[in-house]
Amino acid sequence: MIKEKERIEPYKNFVRPYYENRDPAHDFRHIERIISRLELLSEDLPTPPCRDRLYFLACFHEVWSRLRDDAMLRQQTKAFLHNLGWNDSEIEEAFQSLERHIKSPETVEEKIVHDANYVEILGAFGIAKAFTTGGAKGQSFEETVEILERFLNKVVFQTPVGKRLAEEGRAYVKEFLRRLRKEW
Repeated sequence: MIKEKERIEPYKNFVRPYYENRDPAHDFRHIERIISRLELLSEDLPTPPCRDRLYFLACFHEVWSRLRDDAMLRQQTKAFLHNLGWNDSEIEEAFQSLERHIKSPETVEEKIVHDANYVEILGAFGIAKAFTTGGAKGQSFEETVEILERFLNKVVFQTPVGKRLAEEGRAYVKEFLRRLRKEW
């Protein structure tokens, strides 16, 4: 029997309101796309991920700065996790994981969510996301292309599947940008 804390639905239901009124690149659909990649990115790993930590990181991915800065939200989240069966030590470890999963992932769960987030910058969707975000920020095409290229080459994927997806996705984006420049 699966424990409540090892099911994804409670985490999704708790965080969904915190993604309302977010830009299209960082709304709840972004979290659902991350979640949709978890199984694939969990393949070929030496250690299987802990489902509760993986689901927490995926669902709270874009909420981490609010958790850090908002004492009330932090307390509500702790109460929510306690109700699922998490203990104080697990909660503190999860908050630390959330803080580092994007810039310096250490655990297998952090690496999976890191890659699930960054896979999104690759391929056709990544291009569309870059120009949507750039347009919302008032960037020119040229500025958006420069930012996309810098970011594309900067991200280091952490999982075996993420590394394979990155090769294909980077090649696609680079070819698209080459053709776009040619048309300019």
